[in-house]
Amino acid sequence: MKQWEENAERVKYVLMIMAIILGVYLSFRYLLPLFFPFLVAYFLAWIVRPITEFLYKKLKIPRVVGGTASLIVLFFVVGAGLCYLFNLLTKQAITFIKNIPVYTNILAEKLEHLCKCCDEFLGMSKGTFRSIVDDNISITIDKMKTSIMPRITERTITFTITFISAIGIVLIIFVAAALMTKEIPSLRTRYEDNHFYRDLHKVTSKLAEAGIAYIRSQLIIMVIVAIISVVGLTIMNNEYALLIGVGIAIMDALPILGSGIIYIPWAIIMLIDGNIFAAAILITIYLLSQIIREVLEPKLIGNRIGIKPLYTLISMYVGVKLFNIVGFFLGPIGLLIIITIYKVVCEKSQETRKSQEISFTED
Repeated sequence: MKQWEENAERVKYVLMIMAIILGVYLSFRYLLPLFFPFLVAYFLAWIVRPITEFLYKKLKIPRVVGGTASLIVLFFVVGAGLCYLFNLLTKQAITFIKNIPVYTNILAEKLEHLCKCCDEFLGMSKGTFRSIVDDNISITIDKMKTSIMPRITERTITFTITFISAIGIVLIIFVAAALMTKEIPSLRTRYEDNHFYRDLHKVTSKLAEAGIAYIRSQLIIMVIVAIISVVGLTIMNNEYALLIGVGIAIMDALPILGSGIIYIPWAIIMLIDGNIFAAAILITIYLLSQIIREVLEPKLIGNRIGIKPLYTLISMYVGVKLFNIVGFFLGPIGLLIIITIYKVVCEKSQETRKSQEISFTED
């Protein structure tokens, strides 16, 4: 009898996990596209809520007015910062594009030397390997002209339409966030006696705690890694220090990949070239980035997420397979939601069981 109860309990938990996974998948597939702008609006309203409440309680400014003003300031500050950063990155990208002929000549010299070495090593006549490489390059360029360039033109039109629709979505988000600043304080008092709201609040509070801890930690680490990278590359007199530093900081936040996928091969190339100073700087930047991540990440996140890097990587792969490139982010978020809901349901079932045992004992 006891064995049968244990088996029934296991089956119950397996079915519950399957139901949670199915629910999360269907929500991401069908509900998220519909409600995503309003989720963003709620997040923005939550960010400006302390300022809105201060203006309402101290200066008697209506929440809608205070919230709208706070959102305008937030949009302006974030927008100005992004525009400044984008301007710097664009300048460095333009400089890089202008210098492409120079880099092409350097690459051609290196390629010529490499082809000569391959001819000597393989016992081929002079220029044989270079002709093979040139033929493959010509084929690749022809393929780009016939297949890739038309797609880029098509995507440009699609991007223009998407950009126009994105402006409309941003306006909807702004208006919704301004209205939510008024509604958020009354939501809890209105629904706090509802059982579904209390269960949902448990899930969302745990998700918010884990999500905020993760986002905050990644942003802090990314900023520090970017600063170290930019300073190190500036010491190397690299013209694209900011562009490369920001790109590597973003890559460093990705599991498994990290900044080593750029710095280690780059340092090896510098060593082969005989530039020991540059190789030492690159290795130093990489080691500092790794030390900072290993030291700060556990302190900033703690045990609030509890997802191992391997599971994060698996969730990213599954997410990409199910939702394309967006799944790269939805996968880990979905895994976090599944784990959180499962924990909350288990806690609730344990509380129910304890209350039943207490009532049974009293009877």
